[in-house]
Amino acid sequence: MAKKRVGDQLQVKDKVVAAVDLLGVPAGTRGKVSLVNGFRWVRYRVYFDNGADLGSINRSDLVLAKDWIQTEPVEQDEQDEQAEQEETS
Repeated sequence: MAKKRVGDQLQVKDKVVAAVDLLGVPAGTRGKVSLVNGFRWVRYRVYFDNGADLGSINRSDLVLAKDWIQTEPVEQDEQDEQAEQEETS
């Protein structure tokens, strides 16, 4: 039986994307959670597609892969709006 997701906590085998630049892993790199560890501070070990294997990654540094696709255009739209505002000023 599959475990239920608790809040926004990730589970082993979840496909994720690095939301920020990490040591040897540029933002946007995909990976898979291999270990969930901790009680008060839950941290993750992730194998990334570029071959990097990092541990003790905070949840705020990771985004579920299915959610990353939705966040990329929003960020681009914000950048476009800022550029337009600068041009009109």
